[in-house]
Amino acid sequence: MDQKEFNILLDKYAKGLLNKQEAERLELWLDSLEDKSAFSTIPEEELNASKTAMFERLTARINNVPQKKTPVYRMWPFRIAAAVAILVIAGFICRESVLNIVAPHRTTYAVSVKGRVTKQILSDGTIVWLKGNSRLAFPAKFGNGKREVTLEGEALFEVAKDEKHPFRIYCGTLTTTVLGTSFNICDTGEEIAVSVLTGKVSVTSDKTRQRIINADESIVYSETDATVKQAHPTQTAVHEFTKGTEYDMAFNDAGMAEVIQRIEKKFEVNINLEDTAILKSLITADMTDQSLENTMGMIGQALSLDVEIKGRTVVLQPKK
Repeated sequence: MDQKEFNILLDKYAKGLLNKQEAERLELWLDSLEDKSAFSTIPEEELNASKTAMFERLTARINNVPQKKTPVYRMWPFRIAAAVAILVIAGFICRESVLNIVAPHRTTYAVSVKGRVTKQILSDGTIVWLKGNSRLAFPAKFGNGKREVTLEGEALFEVAKDEKHPFRIYCGTLTTTVLGTSFNICDTGEEIAVSVLTGKVSVTSDKTRQRIINADESIVYSETDATVKQAHPTQTAVHEFTKGTEYDMAFNDAGMAEVIQRIEKKFEVNINLEDTAILKSLITADMTDQSLENTMGMIGQALSLDVEIKGRTVVLQPKK
């Protein structure tokens, strides 16, 4: 693919005009450009900082292009295409980053395989742990006030709280709607089980009335005869729901080193300490089913720390 064809496909991708074959061609070309071994000798921290800086500059450049004047709007992909290609070739921006810029609301997928748990953090902060042979379809970035995903298989959800924008999961013929809570959905093909750990959810289908499921309750919906059975999940079942995930964030006299490690793993962030004396502190708190912001806020309040969150970096320092 030459630069001219890349420019044309990038323009069509941004406008949602690509057919399936063209989309696959563009993504394969971006894959071929991405040099995953580039800059392998550069320290990871320095490389990540460089990637972030260049990515932010490119994003700012795109966002600052006026879109009301038709000629300018039609030209912006052509002006940035060369820069995008150079950055991908250099290994500074991966294929997903490019596609997130030009088509932020496209549908993307997360897949897990038997015997493994795959974590996916959605654009609103919702965390989904996929289990077994499962598949989640979701927009790269939620837009138009909608938060909707489609699940095949089983997953544990920890939904980011947003009262104005309900979160909907389509699984088989069942629709689960939540505002912000944690629950497990398991679709066997014949039955769909929804088990709520915190908060409450509503479930509906074309053939059944709406039902509300509260914390520590579950329902089993039969796909074959459209019947619903209610139950209460056992402690063993709850353990199985959360097994292999970072859902449980309860601490009892835990050292800050352990707390920081678990937070970093769950939310995929880096926590920097301005004062290493913070590591001497102990934490007793249950931060399960809390957002990153709330989790860090609880720690800041407990230890009298100032918390600053910048993207995927969190800075902790003693209050001044």
